[in-house]
Amino acid sequence: MKNNMKVTTRKNFALLTLLLICQTIAAYNFSSTYNGITFYFNANSSALTASVTYKDTNYNSYTASSITVPSTVTNNGVTYTVTSIGTLAFDACTQVTSITLPNTVTSIASNAFAGCSSLTTVNFSDNLKTIAKWAFAYCSSLQKLSIPSSVTSIGNNAFFCCTALTGINIPSSVTSIASRTFYGCTNLETITIPKGVTTIGDEAFRGCTKLKSISLPDGLTSIGEMAFQDCTALTSITLPESVTTIGANAFSGCKSMTSANIPKNITSLSENIFLNCSSLTTTDIPPSVTTIGACAFYGCSSLQSINIPEGVTTIDDSAFYGCTSLSEVTIPSSLTSIGSHAFQYAPITSVTIPANVTSIGSYAFYQCQQLASVTSYMKTPPTLGTSTFEGIADDCTLTIPARTASAYGQKGWTEAVFKGGINEMDSKGDVNNDNEVNVSDVTILVNIILNNTYSTEADINGDNAIDVSDVTELVNIILGNE
Repeated sequence: MKNNMKVTTRKNFALLTLLLICQTIAAYNFSSTYNGITFYFNANSSALTASVTYKDTNYNSYTASSITVPSTVTNNGVTYTVTSIGTLAFDACTQVTSITLPNTVTSIASNAFAGCSSLTTVNFSDNLKTIAKWAFAYCSSLQKLSIPSSVTSIGNNAFFCCTALTGINIPSSVTSIASRTFYGCTNLETITIPKGVTTIGDEAFRGCTKLKSISLPDGLTSIGEMAFQDCTALTSITLPESVTTIGANAFSGCKSMTSANIPKNITSLSENIFLNCSSLTTTDIPPSVTTIGACAFYGCSSLQSINIPEGVTTIDDSAFYGCTSLSEVTIPSSLTSIGSHAFQYAPITSVTIPANVTSIGSYAFYQCQQLASVTSYMKTPPTLGTSTFEGIADDCTLTIPARTASAYGQKGWTEAVFKGGINEMDSKGDVNNDNEVNVSDVTILVNIILNNTYSTEADINGDNAIDVSDVTELVNIILGNE
């Protein structure tokens, strides 16, 4: 046992020693001095190219204030063209204030300038093609950037938390804004997305608290999750009709946003999409939408009215929770379910539950204190959750289909909840029992007469006979003559 412990201890000591050595191991093939600055390079001997790198894993390899990278470098009589700034090359070089790259450089690798907290000026190569992930993350003094038109790719987190950045141009050659590219750029005020961009990634502009306006191009198809979350100065946004997908929380916390359009090809409003957009007063939901996700408009305390179009089948949990100015809601006949807390605290005065709704979740209309009228067209009463209508107006009335009071009472739709009383609809003329009186009832009535059958609903005039006089009376009801 003791021998085994000695062996293990030796192995651990050897491993620790190796790790300590690796912490300061050289990370370059050769070094060379240019304009009084020692540069470190990794070389590709077959391509005769070189990449600027760091000295060792202590990083902070360059301490000069102004740095110009050479276009070529010679080592042992061999000349190499400098084509890239390597991974972590200038990482944590906190004394560097400006950097100039030669036109031979075509790529900037990941974390190349990350943590250069004093960097204010970057002169890019005219032939630069890629800026990799985290390339300029935490460059907290960088205020403006002009990215050359040659650039086609900007990686995730490329300008993450560049807190002084106020403006940046994105060239038309770029086709996507990657995830978290401008996350936490708290001084970024305006930005134009070029026409070629088709996607904006997750959290791309999250926390850009001074971003007041943004221009989005036709051709944009996708906006990622939390893409503009907490852009608290953004007052409005116009989404092009080409957009087909908007991720969860895309605009949550945009508390200055007063209006937002929803493109006609969107089929689902993702959860939290406008959560806590407390200044949003209006938005139009297009007929393509079938689902309003959980907390979609949660906390939109300035939203006054909403027209939910035909085609929507689901209003999910807390979709309009805390919409304390929402007094008008139009619910479509296509709706089948209303989630828990869906309209909690909304000052709506009346609500109509269409005939296809089968369930209404707990607290769906909780503390809707101005709700004075509820009409339900379901002949089979919708299932209620806990305290669905608790806290509504004391004189709230319930109107339900004819001959359904007993069934509704058994499902919890009682006068203890609807203290203003429960009324059944006048079913006169509703031959097909769909709670509407229209030409389809005439068609069915005529068929009953032709087939010499009997139906209580078909005896419009109540003379215990079904004949042409019932048709005449039904037509008069439809025309409004009765």
